[in-house]
Amino acid sequence: MNKTRQTVTVLFGGKSPEHWVSVKSGLFVLLHLDPSRYQARGVYFDQQGKPAPAATCRDAIATFFARNDVTFFGPGETPPTGDLCAWLQERAHPSGDTCLRDGGQGDWGLFLPVFHGQGGEDGSIQGFLEFLRLPYGGCNMEGSALGIDKILTKQFCEAAGLTVAPWAMVTNVTWAHDAQACLERCRPLGLPLFIKPARLGSSIGLHRVTRFEELASAIENALKWDSRILVEAQVPGIEYGIGVAGNQAHPRISAIAESTLRADSFDYDAKYSAGALDDIVPARLDETDTAKLQDFAVKVWRALDMRGIARIDCFLGPQGPVLNEVNTMPGLSAWAPFVMAWRHAGVRAPDLMDLVVREALERYHASPGKSAFNQCADSTSKCNT
Repeated sequence: MNKTRQTVTVLFGGKSPEHWVSVKSGLFVLLHLDPSRYQARGVYFDQQGKPAPAATCRDAIATFFARNDVTFFGPGETPPTGDLCAWLQERAHPSGDTCLRDGGQGDWGLFLPVFHGQGGEDGSIQGFLEFLRLPYGGCNMEGSALGIDKILTKQFCEAAGLTVAPWAMVTNVTWAHDAQACLERCRPLGLPLFIKPARLGSSIGLHRVTRFEELASAIENALKWDSRILVEAQVPGIEYGIGVAGNQAHPRISAIAESTLRADSFDYDAKYSAGALDDIVPARLDETDTAKLQDFAVKVWRALDMRGIARIDCFLGPQGPVLNEVNTMPGLSAWAPFVMAWRHAGVRAPDLMDLVVREALERYHASPGKSAFNQCADSTSKCNT
């Protein structure tokens, strides 16, 4: 059999407010797809959500490196020789602006969307690729759509008998109709409260309310970001993040990351400013509590019909785990808690990328009605259909 590298096309950037977080994660993926096994290329989507040509992609990568000091490689990992920015710029494909318009007939191989937030992490691009019957990696369409919506996440997990943080919902319609009634529905949750846009990540639009007098303005501000708002009671204790990857039947579980924050609010600036987070991997838990959280993460994974990859964030209360939220495309860098948790479990970044690609190919080959023109196979051979 003629062996060749599997082509993987990484999609990153996009119109979400989390654009530059996506750029960071996309570059991480490009750097860690094993070049002996994968032919990796990047397609950058600009801040209007349009796939950009190579020159624009190169400019965006240069801008990212000029603005950020990010570590992409952990212990024992060797970066490519030469200038890292230039190496990544070479992966910008000159036909990037046509990659989703040619019916997949180009040699795009497997698509790997690495978007954060709406317009990419919400099932939209996943549904588009499924409509075209093209293979893609990362979280599946159903899991992405349910996982990005914090309200749907809670509803589905509660229906599955899983404990979630107490919550209430406010929409732009209910707020405009009777704001006072919305406020009264939130009062039984107590204080403090977290106000979150339902379908954004990276703590964008998040507010921590410690007085009910602050609640109305926090809701109004959050409604600028999303038409659906989650009002959530604060759960005391430490937050834990558990990585899950693979399929429904036998998902793999990472070590547990323990997160603490040197600030009163887990907003975007606090989360991404230097030295804001102390992430402890593995978490300071005994074997019993570790098993409880990992088992809980798998139950959430299955309740939301997830495949591919996700991070489950939860607390550990006296009665057991309490779900906070899920992240279907965790932020990626060498010292991101998600990456550290997998590394501690013996899964290095290239191994994690390999796991994601293999699961995606298995999912694609098991699906009915595969694209008749797409060239795709396992990680060691290419099948021309």
